[in-house]
Amino acid sequence: MKQQSFEGTWEEILRYAPELAGQRVKLTVLSNESTPLQNETTLDQVLQGRVGRVQFQPSNLSTRTKQVFTDLLKG
Repeated sequence: MKQQSFEGTWEEILRYAPELAGQRVKLTVLSNESTPLQNETTLDQVLQGRVGRVQFQPSNLSTRTKQVFTDLLKG
């Protein structure tokens, strides 16, 4: 059997039980969020217009990288 992907409620997945009997399966339980992942804001959308705005004062960011990027993402 070729690798297949099934998505739905447990009751919907159970409909495939006869087809999957004796097969190895991997089950991932998804959250109940109603918003599909493809509708979430992407990183490139968040960073649009902000690239190049980081001010390096002092130039060594190693001790404050988290704060600089937090400020950048807040806008």
